[in-house]
Amino acid sequence: MKPYRINKTILMASCVFALGACQTTSSTSTPPQSRSSKIDNAMQRAAISAKRSGNANKSLSVLEQIYKRNSNNEQSAIDYAAALRRNDYVNRASIIMEPFATDPEASSASKTEFSAIMLAKGDYKLAERYAQQAVTRDETNPEAYHFLGVALDAQSEHEKAERAFRKALDLWDGDPTSIMNNLALNLASQGHLDEAADILQKAREVSPNREEIERNLRIITALQQSNGIPVPKPKKKPTI
Repeated sequence: MKPYRINKTILMASCVFALGACQTTSSTSTPPQSRSSKIDNAMQRAAISAKRSGNANKSLSVLEQIYKRNSNNEQSAIDYAAALRRNDYVNRASIIMEPFATDPEASSASKTEFSAIMLAKGDYKLAERYAQQAVTRDETNPEAYHFLGVALDAQSEHEKAERAFRKALDLWDGDPTSIMNNLALNLASQGHLDEAADILQKAREVSPNREEIERNLRIITALQQSNGIPVPKPKKKPTI
C-alpha cells in the first residue's frame, strides 16, 4: 500500500482542530489498547499485502513484529508460526505454537497449525493426533481434515486418509488443487488409477502451472499403461 502524501498546511490545520476538540471533549480520545489494536491490524494487512506480492521475507518480518508486540495472542502466534513453517523455519514454528496447541482450551486453529508443523517435521503420529483434535473442536475445519489425510496417508492408512481428503474437499473454500493432488496420490496408492488421473486432470485445469500436478499426472498415466513403475507416495509436507 503506497503512503498518502498529506499537504503540510492541511496537516497543521488538522492538528489545531484536534487540539481544540481535546479541550472540550477529552473523553472521546481513543483508549491506548484500541490504538494498539489498530496498529496491529494495519501491520496484519501489510503482511497480507506483502505475501500477495510475493515478498515473503517482508511478510515474515511484519508478522514477527506483531507477535513480539503481544506474544500471548493466539492468532498472532498462529500467523507467525505458519509464516515460519512456509519459510522452512520449522523448529522455530514448533516452539512458537506448542504452548498454544497443548493448552486444554486451545482452538481448532492452533491445533491445525501445530499439526501442519508436525507434518513438516515428519512426525506423522503427532500430526494425526493434533489434526484429529482440531476436527473434534471444529467439524467444519477443512485444513484440519486435509492435514489429517496427509498424516494418515503417510502411515499407509489410505482408506481413512481418503475419507479425510474428501471431507476436506467438501468443506474447502478457495483453490482446492492441493487437496485434489493429495487425494489423487492416495487413490493411486489404492490402485484406483483412472479416478486418480481424472482428479489430476481437473486439478490441472484449475491450476495449469502447478509442476507437481503435471508431474504426478505423468506418473499415474504411465502407471495406467505399465505395472512396472512404482506407485507415487504423498509428499511429507502438504502444499497449502
